[in-house]
Amino acid sequence: MATMQDKQLHPDTTFSLTDVTFRVPGRTLLHPLSITFPVGKVTGLIGHNGSGKSTLLKMLGRHQKPSEGEILLNSQPLDSWSSKAFARQVAYLPQQLPAAEGMTVRELVAIGRYPWHGALGRFGVADRELVDEAISLVGLKAVRASPGGQLVRRRAPAGVDCHAGGAG
Repeated sequence: MATMQDKQLHPDTTFSLTDVTFRVPGRTLLHPLSITFPVGKVTGLIGHNGSGKSTLLKMLGRHQKPSEGEILLNSQPLDSWSSKAFARQVAYLPQQLPAAEGMTVRELVAIGRYPWHGALGRFGVADRELVDEAISLVGLKAVRASPGGQLVRRRAPAGVDCHAGGAG
C-alpha cells in the first residue's frame, strides 16, 4: 500500500504571507503579518477571541481576500491558481459547517478527495486508505466514526512540534 508519506504528494506545499492585513470598516481584524509556514511541519495558531485566527485561515482557503499584502502558495499568488489545482493542494474545513451535521470525522476528511475525481466520481480503495492515513497522521483515529460536529476541541497529539509566534 502506498502511503501519503511514501508518495510525498506535495512535499513542498507551503504558504508565504507578506504584510497581510484584513480590515472591515472601522476595525482591523488582522494586523500586518509576514510568515512562511515551514514545509512538513504543523503550525498552531494561538490567540485570543477576535485576534484574527479564523480570518487568516479564511484567507489561506481563498474565502476572503486580504485588504493588503500578498499570500503565496508554492511561490505563486493565490488568485493565480485554478479552483481545481488549488483544491488539490489545500483542504480547508471551516470552523462552522452547518451542512456537516451528522457527518462523521471520516466523511468530513473524505471531502478532501473530491478534487481528484469530482463529487460524482467513485471513491476507491486507494481513496479510503489515504483518508484513513490522514486521520491517523493527525491523531484522530480513535474518533474517526464520531460525528464531526462534536469535535469542538481536540488536543494536539503528543510529539507534535508546535511553533507559536507573533506580535501579541
